[in-house]
Amino acid sequence: MAQTVIKASGKLEEFDRNKLVNSLIRSGATEDVALEIAKKIETQITPSSHTRHIFKIAKKLLRQYSKVSDMRYSIKKAIYSLGPAGFQFEKYVAGILRAYGYFTEVGKIIQGYCVSHEVDILAKKENNIVIIECKYHSNSGNSTDVKTALYVHSRFNDIKKAFESSPDNHFPSQQGWLVTNTRCSDDALRYAECVGLKIVSWKYPEKESLEKIIETKKLYPVTILSSINKNALEMLFRNDIVFAKDIADMDEDTFLRKSRIDIHLAHLLKKEADALCRSNNKSS
Repeated sequence: MAQTVIKASGKLEEFDRNKLVNSLIRSGATEDVALEIAKKIETQITPSSHTRHIFKIAKKLLRQYSKVSDMRYSIKKAIYSLGPAGFQFEKYVAGILRAYGYFTEVGKIIQGYCVSHEVDILAKKENNIVIIECKYHSNSGNSTDVKTALYVHSRFNDIKKAFESSPDNHFPSQQGWLVTNTRCSDDALRYAECVGLKIVSWKYPEKESLEKIIETKKLYPVTILSSINKNALEMLFRNDIVFAKDIADMDEDTFLRKSRIDIHLAHLLKKEADALCRSNNKSS
């Protein structure tokens, strides 16, 4: 009989060994290592086991094989750690878009046809302008619902109407996006597909989901680093160091000067960032 586990939302689901194995392989573990970890975890699951407990066990076992894979496996948790407010998530998403060739502005005030709007991210690329609303959740159990999609699309329509009525509009193509760090409800996805609102969320869309666009270019947030602490995180954010790649791209002296954190901790973070951003996808 299949074992059930409790998700972050409180719902029950069957434990899926293949799902666990695939997530471990995506983090960089070999297939043999992933299968071995999954088998060990399977023996420890009870009907009252939470998925967060399974994550902790998997992370502990994975760390024995590869510190880099251990960090990669924490990507979802690392994004939740960008809070408690959503501003750092907005800056993080803007940075991701810049890595994909967009010019971005955060917290831009735009005059709509009816009222003005503070837009989380205004992104431009070639003849396309993108109005982006970021929805950050600190709890993985909270999905983004259809009310959010309705609100985002309504704001976008007001801004789009203003663009279309302006003789100075140099962007023939306008798009509205909703970017969130959790999953979206089925109704939210159906509505977005119906009206042409682009959603980028966890596991959606399949080829351009949030974790896919992060992993493709190794755009991991600094919160993924094992040795990070709250004080160091505040200093890094204050000095606009949001990506682990930012640290990996600096030499140690430059990082120490720009981050202004303790020299011992700076050395550890630099070492972890280098290993994470310069490694291949194999367990090491």
